[in-house]
Amino acid sequence: MKKKPTYKVPVSICAIVLFVGAIVLAILMETRQMAPPRKYEVDMSGEVIGIDNGPKIPVLTKEEVKDEEIKEEKKKDSPKPEATETEESQESEEPVIVPTNPDGQSDPAIKAPVPEIKKPTIDQIDN
Repeated sequence: MKKKPTYKVPVSICAIVLFVGAIVLAILMETRQMAPPRKYEVDMSGEVIGIDNGPKIPVLTKEEVKDEEIKEEKKKDSPKPEATETEESQESEEPVIVPTNPDGQSDPAIKAPVPEIKKPTIDQIDN
């Protein structure tokens, strides 16, 4: 007689993997450097009551500062395409005129007849 397959081993492996993953995720979230919280008050309707009028310099984490520096370096390093700008400016000087009717026609050749709309009639229902 064949034994029914039990799934104790695969289920226990999945449970252990999920549990370890949850612990690793919690540790990573706790050790991440976060920007300081925004300072403002909100009433029950969601409107902002007061805002901190501190310095207007954005507060960035170390990772965000590195990303900003990399973006600035890329902007400085990339050469500006000058040839394409001159070609585009020459093309855009002449406006494109599109005629409303095809060449040689003043009005549309075929006019559609206006459909006749009849008033609905109400028939009496005899019981």
